[in-house]
Amino acid sequence: MKKIILTLLVALSTFAQAENLRPLFQLSYDLGGDDLVTIAHDYERDYTISAGDGLRFEVGMAIDNPQTNVEIQFLAGYKFDSDNAGNGDILWSSVPLTALALVEMQNWKFGGGLTYHIDPKLHGTFGQDSIDYEFENAFGGILQIQYAPIYNFNIGLRATFIDYTLESNPTQTASGNSLGLVGTFKFGGSRSRFR
Repeated sequence: MKKIILTLLVALSTFAQAENLRPLFQLSYDLGGDDLVTIAHDYERDYTISAGDGLRFEVGMAIDNPQTNVEIQFLAGYKFDSDNAGNGDILWSSVPLTALALVEMQNWKFGGGLTYHIDPKLHGTFGQDSIDYEFENAFGGILQIQYAPIYNFNIGLRATFIDYTLESNPTQTASGNSLGLVGTFKFGGSRSRFR
């Protein structure tokens, strides 16, 4: 994971001066999918982690094509959801790699693409019990729409369609379909005073 992100950051710094290549950072929070585990709490509401849930941090690059109003994005990130109780904790995580094609119309962008989730897993310990579920790497699809209130920032919605298969029992699957709020920060470009 660290090597992937480090390699991507080096590539982004190399290409940052190119006219149509722009580094970007994306933050999102997704909800949905099949329930994986529920953590009972004595003095607060129980917490359920579903296969589509998670906070996602991504870095990547955007390739702008002003002639066609199409933007291509390549992203690598880390997605996770977690909870702690008095007797233990649990973590649901994966490493998503994503490629998107977005059509730009005035301040709006919409489109979709593919995502590949590496090493999805659910790990935790509660007292003497341990939870250890490893899932196979999974391909999925994405639909996304965003609005740009300012030049280098977009906010919008993303729908992800993906299924996870349990490594130890391929007949067991979990839907990771989700809907999320996503914010994208791009750097550089012709309107940036830092160029």
